[in-house]
Amino acid sequence: MQNNIDIEVKLDPNYTKPKLIIYTNNINDNINKIISKLQNNNDNTLIGYKDDQGFIIELKKIETIYTENKKVYAKSENETYQLKKRIFELEEALEEFSFVRISNSEIVNFKQVKSINFKIVGTIILNFKSGNKTYVSRRYVKKIKDYLNV
Repeated sequence: MQNNIDIEVKLDPNYTKPKLIIYTNNINDNINKIISKLQNNNDNTLIGYKDDQGFIIELKKIETIYTENKKVYAKSENETYQLKKRIFELEEALEEFSFVRISNSEIVNFKQVKSINFKIVGTIILNFKSGNKTYVSRRYVKKIKDYLNV
């Protein structure tokens, strides 16, 4: 099998960590395989997309992963990236990294949760270190309480 990919590496002292950008005229199976290999070789990151560029996102910086308009997004303190994986795939892959499903459309990183509010009966409010907050769906309250051992 012949590899028709041009690889170019540029050294730049302004970059303290590597940045990967894939230039292509379309997303095909070959590109998806490359992205998948990159994602699977580094268990502590995901590839997110913003303005037609791919970005390496550290899991520890992600607050929440959610679906909106049939697309999946990862949100950090002040950035939002589109992901190419489905939310159920991410739920399974990130379970060991303290990511827990809190609704049909959202997974949160409990390492980013600062406090938990149980005041409203039947619901839970998660407050993130950044000041952002989200709500646990009533259907998932028991699961979260079990996860927290409360």
